[in-house]
Amino acid sequence: MPELPEVETIKEDLRGLVVGSTVEWVEVSQPALVEGPSVEEFAGRLRGARIAGARRRAKHLIVELIGGDSLVLQLKIGGQLLLVPPVAEPETAVMLVLGLDGGRRLFLRDETGFTRARLLDAGELEARLSSLGPEPLGEGFDAGHLKGVLGGRRVQIKPALLDQKVVAGIGNIYVDEILYDAKVHPRRKANTLSEGEWAALHRAVRENLRAGIEHRGTTFDLYRDVLGRKGHHQDHLRVFVRAGRPCPSGCGGRVVKEKVGGRATFYCPSCQREDGFGGEQGLELGVL
Repeated sequence: MPELPEVETIKEDLRGLVVGSTVEWVEVSQPALVEGPSVEEFAGRLRGARIAGARRRAKHLIVELIGGDSLVLQLKIGGQLLLVPPVAEPETAVMLVLGLDGGRRLFLRDETGFTRARLLDAGELEARLSSLGPEPLGEGFDAGHLKGVLGGRRVQIKPALLDQKVVAGIGNIYVDEILYDAKVHPRRKANTLSEGEWAALHRAVRENLRAGIEHRGTTFDLYRDVLGRKGHHQDHLRVFVRAGRPCPSGCGGRVVKEKVGGRATFYCPSCQREDGFGGEQGLELGVL
């Protein structure tokens, strides 16, 4: 957290609220935030810059500046960008403040302290993003992409989908929901999936990420948009953090929590069979 839908929501907020503003002053409260260049050069190049645009690549939030530089933020677990006013000035965990024209201030805060920032020129930005896979809501992510990249590999499907070189922007919350929708067990080996399962995964990726954006992200604890508001997608999750509850499909199973690839993972063992015979496939073959 934040994952693609949360970063996309923040990006759209920035487009509507701060693009066109000038950065009049810069205060770096936590030097560990800045991974490059030096803190002094970082602040100096930001000071006086005009914000030309905002975009997202994977989980990277990119604030474009006139002149070619980009402020690139990875919000990691708990990063928040808050515009003051109208948001009340945060009193704790502030890492960076950008003083904007008109008396407004953009606060970057993170209770976990893991957020990181870089100020990159065009060439550095291209190099930074070059290893990322296609955007899952873009044209480059078609129905054959996942099978083409993963179909011959004996890797567990959940860690594979979390690999940003395979597809960009999916994190732990959304991958569990995607696998649930596609009725694929998180430990299934990629090379055992059928054509229908690859198609179901492709469809589930797009539908779940679009729903997350529509609901302005998922808030369990720290995530907020630029105006300090929580997301609503947590009210629409079916399996994530639902361990012990009945499967919402009505299959009679219950959601379980296990570690897969070192990550907390939630799924329905009845719908998402590790042998690959869950859901409609199992019914068709007489396994269930």
